[in-house]
Amino acid sequence: MKLLFYLDFRLYRMVGESLTGETYEAWKHGPVPSDVWRELRLNKDAGLKLNEVVKVIPVQEDPRDEASGVKLAAMPKAKFSDEYFTGREVKELRAISEIFSKVPANLVVEASHAKNTPWDRTMKTRGEWAKIDYSLALEGCDENQKAYIREIRDDLRILNAVMGQA
Repeated sequence: MKLLFYLDFRLYRMVGESLTGETYEAWKHGPVPSDVWRELRLNKDAGLKLNEVVKVIPVQEDPRDEASGVKLAAMPKAKFSDEYFTGREVKELRAISEIFSKVPANLVVEASHAKNTPWDRTMKTRGEWAKIDYSLALEGCDENQKAYIREIRDDLRILNAVMGQA
């Protein structure tokens, strides 16, 4: 869940659009793409068809904590295809994979909970379960960078509308 968060928020910071379009919520254990979680953990259909490529494996941790107690594994038949991704998206998928490939889970958690991250700012200002605003990914950008990102985002929206993908 956290890797999806990093991917989406990195891409948003670059081009003003996330890869997945998921809504992230600030949960106690970190940022969570709510539809992904509900489909995988609660078996609520969000139209993502994740059960075709991801297996949820129960793990006994803390039975009082709904966010603990699962591991996710790719189904043996699941194959990655980059045909639905832009070159930039594939590059970011690889970057996230490489960045976190050797990082222990506890450090991934620590990074997502770091001070002034979008999750931290949301928890402090809006509280647990609140939606994490993608614009928080732009914190630290100067106004020229923000204007450039908005321009790219607007261009992508126009292109998608023209191509019938809106």
